[in-house]
Amino acid sequence: MRAMPILRYFLSVTTGLVFQAWLSYAQPLQVHPATIVEYDGALFMPYHETPVEVSYFTDPGIARRSPSQVTILKKKLEACTALFSQDSLLRSPRGLKVTYRGTVLPPPAIQTGQKSIMASFETALYTTLARDSAPAWEATPDARVTIWFNNPAKLAGSPVINDIYVEPRTTGDFFGHPEMDRISAPYRIVAVKNNTLPFFLPVTREDFVLTLISYFQSSIEKTEKTGNRLPTATVHDTPHQKREDGRVKFYNDLEKIRKMDPELADKLMQAYLEAGVPGAGNGQGGSGQGSGQGSGQVDQNIVLNSWREAVRKLKTEMNAMSPTERKSQAWWSSTEETNVSGLTYPGASGSRPLVRINRALIDPTLAPSSIQLMVVEWSMVPGTGFSETTGYNLAFGTLSHLSTEENLWIPLFRLSDQ
Repeated sequence: MRAMPILRYFLSVTTGLVFQAWLSYAQPLQVHPATIVEYDGALFMPYHETPVEVSYFTDPGIARRSPSQVTILKKKLEACTALFSQDSLLRSPRGLKVTYRGTVLPPPAIQTGQKSIMASFETALYTTLARDSAPAWEATPDARVTIWFNNPAKLAGSPVINDIYVEPRTTGDFFGHPEMDRISAPYRIVAVKNNTLPFFLPVTREDFVLTLISYFQSSIEKTEKTGNRLPTATVHDTPHQKREDGRVKFYNDLEKIRKMDPELADKLMQAYLEAGVPGAGNGQGGSGQGSGQGSGQVDQNIVLNSWREAVRKLKTEMNAMSPTERKSQAWWSSTEETNVSGLTYPGASGSRPLVRINRALIDPTLAPSSIQLMVVEWSMVPGTGFSETTGYNLAFGTLSHLSTEENLWIPLFRLSDQ
């Protein structure tokens, strides 16, 4: 068993004892479970005992393909339930509804060659509210922790482009495993593996620029080949839903481009608005001659020429790099305005290294049910202190103190097979 750092051990013992002392003080009191307490303008039932809910779900396709492996993995999910439900903080909860949900997930939509089966286990805490003098709960949990098994995509936030990510920032140690801020995702994670492989592999400046060039060139080729015209701001005689879907797709694509070239994105948006709004730019309103078919369609040539210009600028940018620069790790910022790529010098303010997730983290030669990677995802920063346990703070405080329970996490991490 890994030795726990002295500071974390001290905090674990002291904060855990204080929180549990409060629970031991509050719970033995002979207070009626239906007692209602007002806090911060809301009504709560902090003494109400709610049965714990446990559920398991399995993707039908995985169940048919690998029934024996699914059975093994489900037993590990049941072991997670036992560990959490037996913890002193969750054994007999009052004022909280606790749910445990284990799921054997379908394979990823994008084929990665991964043979291992993915799964998740969620522990969710719902503060017990009082509505019409009866217990009630919100539709979504107030605090939760989710453990993802064999799911490397959970290691990072949203990709910058394709499979390239901003490298997460290590923010601490969690019982011998790194706690990370994924930068572009809202929740902190703890990454758990039992090998020496790195979680991420560096992306070079050359690799990143070539990926961007490929992205723009494929967009150009697809548009030229299919004769697609970009979505319009106003289209006559077109069903509303189709028009709305096109508009959403346009804005999604525009945001991808904006990450790499804000100026190009602004030009595309201007072309979109001018082509889609009758009489835009000539003061004619809806009576201008351009308000017919042309006003309902973005000029495809404007967009294609803008993409071609982006490719030209990217090639120029790469040609200006020395061989050493090309092979160095890329640092990137979404706010960089001096180039198309968004690349910065290493360590520039607001920038982060670019990486790919290491596919070797999942060994295809091992049994599909083997747990090779765990990603623990928190709805709040682990170990956050709460001076009060009233109202919604009961759920927040319980989850926070749960993060200090060595007797929970060490056995849980031992479920890993590699």
